[in-house]
Amino acid sequence: MSEARPSGLPHWPVRLSQVPSGGLDFVRDRLSEDDARAFAAHLGVQALSAFHLKAHIRPHRGDGLAVEGRVRATVAQTCVVSLEAMDNLIDEEIEVSYRPQEVLKPVLVEDEDGIAIDAGIDSDDPLIGGTIDLAAIAAEFLALGIDPYPRKPGIDFDAPSAGEGASPFAALAKLKR
Repeated sequence: MSEARPSGLPHWPVRLSQVPSGGLDFVRDRLSEDDARAFAAHLGVQALSAFHLKAHIRPHRGDGLAVEGRVRATVAQTCVVSLEAMDNLIDEEIEVSYRPQEVLKPVLVEDEDGIAIDAGIDSDDPLIGGTIDLAAIAAEFLALGIDPYPRKPGIDFDAPSAGEGASPFAALAKLKR
């Protein structure tokens, strides 16, 4: 994500012109309290702690950048069954490449129904202004690892069986008689 900085997140820019041919390593082992709150708000979790980002940025295809690495963080969430607070570890591998937007052209092919689709949809992301933001990249990959329905270990959901209890429509059935 280099096109727009997500509001509130820190800004860790890397310019294409700063990256030597052998690449550049970037490591961030902790966040300030403000940055941790900004990441938590951006990700929609209660809190974020134990953050670690390790990335290697290298030139890509002469006019772009490639980022490979790993991002880890512990996020505080609420168990969807017990509604108790819990911590989840997110550990995501980062692999993304960027090229200038003007060289990214759609690769259109027709499918079996004659509909044109972009076959290059999973190719490079646009590199806008020659800069990437590693905080935005970290946030993007952390978001991919968040469990949307977190459950505390050992907590089971016991759904009522079909014959158990009154149906939500039982009151309507009484009115019909």
